[in-house]
Amino acid sequence: MTPERFDLLTRRHRECLRGVRELKGSKEIAAELGLGKSTVDGYLTEAVRLLGARNRRDAALMLAEHEAAETREVTEKEQNTDPDKIMHDSARLVSPADAVPIPSAPDGSTVGGAVSAGHVSAPPRLNLPIRRRGQQRNDMGLVERLLWIPTIAVGLAIGFGMLATGLDVMTRVINAVAGHAG
Repeated sequence: MTPERFDLLTRRHRECLRGVRELKGSKEIAAELGLGKSTVDGYLTEAVRLLGARNRRDAALMLAEHEAAETREVTEKEQNTDPDKIMHDSARLVSPADAVPIPSAPDGSTVGGAVSAGHVSAPPRLNLPIRRRGQQRNDMGLVERLLWIPTIAVGLAIGFGMLATGLDVMTRVINAVAGHAG
């Protein structure tokens, strides 16, 4: 298992997998995180897919092993570095920096991606003009919102055109059948 696969997991994926590791059900995890049960199930399904695990339990165990290995590496690095050798006691005046947070979308979702040759690639994300389940709000910018207006208008025009054409064809078929019958 390459570490790049774990980089694909968002904060929400990790929180849900930790809940599974603690033998909690989707409802319990959802209540803890303030999400819907189906949202938690979605995060877990996506995490299983991203990690290439067989099921949510295996994905949770894989994450636990990965996090334990990361903790061991950090501990070993701290033990091998003696701050007194760098600058007497002044190095201990500043608290150690926190770990860099895992990047995630504002709603906690992932953009997906693939791991090949040790590199993580993510497809571009299409922001929809609607709020998705589990999302606090839609974080689209002004330009994105303005681009959706003509897109929706063109889609509606095509849809109504197809409806009108279909009704016209149906009317002609009914008239043709009625003309032959009478």
